[in-house]
Amino acid sequence: PVSPLTQKKKRNGTTTLATSKHAPSFLASMSPNASKPTPTTEPIPLSDHDDDHDTTSPLEKLKAVYLSVFIDVLGIGLVIPVLPYLILSFEGARASEVGLVIAVYSICQIPGSAIFGYVSDIKGRKPVLLLSILASAISFLLCGLARTLPLIIAARGFSGLTGGSISVAQAYIADVTTVEERPKYLGLIGATIGIAFTFGPGIGAATGAIIEASGGDFQAQYSGVFYLAAAFGLLGFIYAYRNLDEAEKKPVSAKSEVAKVESNMLVWLIIISFAMFSSNYGFTVMQSTYGVLIKDEFGWAASALGAILVVSGLEIAVLQGKLVKMLISCVGKHMSGAIGCLLLGAALAALPITTFSKPLHLFTFSIQVAGFSICQTALPALLSRYASAEAQGSVLGFGQAAQAASRVVAPLVSGVLYDRSKELGFGDYGAPYYLGGAISVLSSLPLLLLLFDRRAAAAESDDEEGEGGKGDEAAVGKSVEMIQLPNDERV
Repeated sequence: PVSPLTQKKKRNGTTTLATSKHAPSFLASMSPNASKPTPTTEPIPLSDHDDDHDTTSPLEKLKAVYLSVFIDVLGIGLVIPVLPYLILSFEGARASEVGLVIAVYSICQIPGSAIFGYVSDIKGRKPVLLLSILASAISFLLCGLARTLPLIIAARGFSGLTGGSISVAQAYIADVTTVEERPKYLGLIGATIGIAFTFGPGIGAATGAIIEASGGDFQAQYSGVFYLAAAFGLLGFIYAYRNLDEAEKKPVSAKSEVAKVESNMLVWLIIISFAMFSSNYGFTVMQSTYGVLIKDEFGWAASALGAILVVSGLEIAVLQGKLVKMLISCVGKHMSGAIGCLLLGAALAALPITTFSKPLHLFTFSIQVAGFSICQTALPALLSRYASAEAQGSVLGFGQAAQAASRVVAPLVSGVLYDRSKELGFGDYGAPYYLGGAISVLSSLPLLLLLFDRRAAAAESDDEEGEGGKGDEAAVGKSVEMIQLPNDERV
């Protein structure tokens, strides 16, 4: 902090610390040349970046990112209600085949997310983001043209291999925001995805209904939805190409230097990535089997699933737009991630035992969505907190790869468990939900242990102490070069 007796001045493009002309004379006597006339100001460089301060708000820089991701995810949301029923329309297909198609996408996404994140660190965020959005559009087009299950599997695999748009967008946000700002703007990208999923499933279900009312068969309904999704993807590519600027990374500060050191702690990366894997595993259990569950239990079809997903998307948008950031500000990123995992796991396990009451069942579903929303903001922000500025894309890509791995395991395991749940003694379909809930709940424990680690507590100072708090001083103090005054006095 600058004393009231001192002031900042600009001299020849250099920020200086100047002694006030009203300062007591004892400051002048500190100089070895006290007998000589002492100038009223003495230039002392403070920072190489003081004059390079960019006054443009992060939101202004990120508008194109948010809209590009919105259009891309809108296309994904369009096909969610129809994809399970498209797969089930093939002869002999069951829940296991639905899980297989979802798993293939994620199998290919594991190397894709990690590679694309690494490449974006070297080549820039914009070209990688453009490639991912365009490949998504091509995949939807191929799915619309496909008439066999193997062709659909191949198209989804291609989309997964190039599906790194979310991790690259997160890295873009990390580039242009500070540690303190990051949870807020990562939350906004989650809200953007939530809004896209609010409109996407509804538009997809409505498109299928319109084609059916026009006399189209089931294949025409599904193909029309995929063609529309491809059109949205192409629109997103064009918009991003024309409006998205390459990210300009913020200068590395003392705090980010601390983060660079912490990112070398592999165990932290594994713990946080495991939590991302586990929370996403639980949510993927719902995604891969819930359409079959409501069909078996309530007789509902794609239109009902689309309506549920619309409401869920709206819930995600509201939570990640404002409420999750408030939670992180109150209890920190570590505790928020643990709370999200607990809510997600407990509600997921309760889904199969609340089917006796539709209102209670849907309320439980909303609790599960809330837990997932918290995890989707808190855990990437926590992962980014421990990464250096130069490795944001790689680290966040690693986190997305962990989530993709869960989307490989969960559909395959859940499909088999759903079909054999009664044989295993867990009711008609409870087995995948009980397992997913247990994994999500258990993932909260390492996060709580990490929180009580003294180094993690220092990192959490951003949330608990705020700018200028004691935690910040502890984290930065050892890294900031001391400013020397005459007689080696330090301030």
